[in-house]
This record gives sequence, C-alpha cells and structure tokens, in this order.
Amino acid sequence: MEARRNKIHGEPHHLFWSICGVVFFAAAYRWFLVPAGLYGGGFTGIAQLIKLFLQEIVGIGIPEEMDLTGVIFWCINLPLFALGYKCLGGKFLYRTILAVFIQSLLLTFIPAPSSPLLDDLLLNCMIGGALSGLGVGMTLRAGGSGGGLDILGMYCAKKLPDFSVGKINVLINALIYLVAAIRYDFEIAAYSMVFAVAAGFVTDCTHDQNIKIAAFIVTENKMLGDRISKAVCRGVTSWEGWGEHSRQGKTVHMVVVSKYELQGIKRLIKQEDPQAFVMILLPETTMGNFEKRLEVL
Repeated sequence: MEARRNKIHGEPHHLFWSICGVVFFAAAYRWFLVPAGLYGGGFTGIAQLIKLFLQEIVGIGIPEEMDLTGVIFWCINLPLFALGYKCLGGKFLYRTILAVFIQSLLLTFIPAPSSPLLDDLLLNCMIGGALSGLGVGMTLRAGGSGGGLDILGMYCAKKLPDFSVGKINVLINALIYLVAAIRYDFEIAAYSMVFAVAAGFVTDCTHDQNIKIAAFIVTENKMLGDRISKAVCRGVTSWEGWGEHSRQGKTVHMVVVSKYELQGIKRLIKQEDPQAFVMILLPETTMGNFEKRLEVL
C-alpha cells in the first residue's frame, strides 16, 4: 500500500501543490493585503515593517513598482533553514527553499491593485486571510513551507503537542500588530489581525498532518490491526467484541493517526475487509506517546 501511495504521491506531486500554495499566499498578499494598506503577518509582516523603517526613518526611496518586501523576506529566512533541516529533514528543507524563492519573486513582481478589490474592508480581510491560510496549509501539507513562521510553527508543533502552525502564527502576529498599532495605525492593525486569524484558522484546517483522528474499526478480520500498524507505523489497540445483531464475535481495532495518514488506512480497510464498520472521531486531546509527524516523505 505504501509503495503505491508513494508512486501516486511522488515528488512532482508534492512540489506542484507546494508551489500552488505559495502562489495562493502571494496572491492574497498582493491582491488583498497590500491594496487595503494592511500589515502582513509573520516574517512577511516583519519584512514589511523593515521596508517601512527604511523608507520613513532611514529615508531610502523604494519605487512603488519594485516592492522589496520579497527580497527582505528571503534574507531574514536564511537562518531558519538550518532549523528546518535539523527538525524536519532534507526534503522539507529543499522544498522550503524552492517555495521561499518562488514566493519571494511573486511578492516582488505580482502587481497590486491601486485600491482594495472589495469595498467592505472586513470582508476583504476575511477572504484574503482565508486565501492566504489555504496557501500556507497546502504548502505544509505537501511537505514544505513558505519559510519564516511556518518553520517556527512546524518546530513548535512537533515539540509541543498542543501547538499548531496556525496558533503560533496568530500569537506572534499579535505581537507584530501591537508594534504596528503603537507606531502606525491602530485600526489598520486591528483589521490586519482579522486577516491573520482567518489565515491561521484555514491553515490548521488545511494542514492534515496536524489534525489527529481516532479510528475504531469493527471487523471479523483479527489481523487487520497488525496490517494497519505495519502500514502507518502506529500503535493499534485491539479487543474482542460481540455483535448483538449478527450474534457473532467481532474484533475492534483502535488507532490514533493524523488526518493525512487516515486516507491510507481507509484504502487498506477497503482492501482487507470492505464490510468493516468504521467510526472516525476527532479527539480534543491526546496524552501519552503520540508522535506528531508533520513532514511528508
């Protein structure tokens, strides 16, 4: 099963969705965030504040058609690449470098409208944030990242079970927008926070590897639990049950996996026992030795 999945979801597949993700993110930034005069979140927001500092404090003139946010974004990402390699491996690193490179180009050269696409600023923030979060989530799901807070978020989510990339982004963005509110404009900072919250929510919904799933399988196949354990390298708990309607013995297998891994389990169950009864739950929390696997091999 794993060999077939790797063949179908090979490296070109992951790179394609990773690049699609950064395209969505850059489009949200240039088409929704910039025309509305909002402050970007994460390292994009830090890059934006650095650009404003260079323009207003240092007095460096930057042509409007050449937004240096992408260039600054690339430069401040360099120290985080080592952290990404150490925590999540070589494939994550080179996918991230490619994604950051393309994202930097897009942030620099995608034309931004002179005025917001939507008259309602709140609606502009919600739609732009959702598009941004979708892009970030797609890139993370494909085993890469857009750099910056995505790398920090992946590191924290891997080390701390209750954290996610979206939550980390919202927390750090709150600090960035606090600085922006004090130094520049409180109302714009507040709208920017709405953009960030919408983006963080959609990111966590899209990033399947971050979502835990508990699966209960009722079957007559006693070996199915062992097959599932070997397929996903997760612990499976099994016990004997009794079907009151069929008056026959049943075996119940329980496993906790990520939503990303669930697709492979569904295929395995359909192959081994199409008549199995499966119940999927979203546990509020898990305690014990549950390994978060955020990377894609």
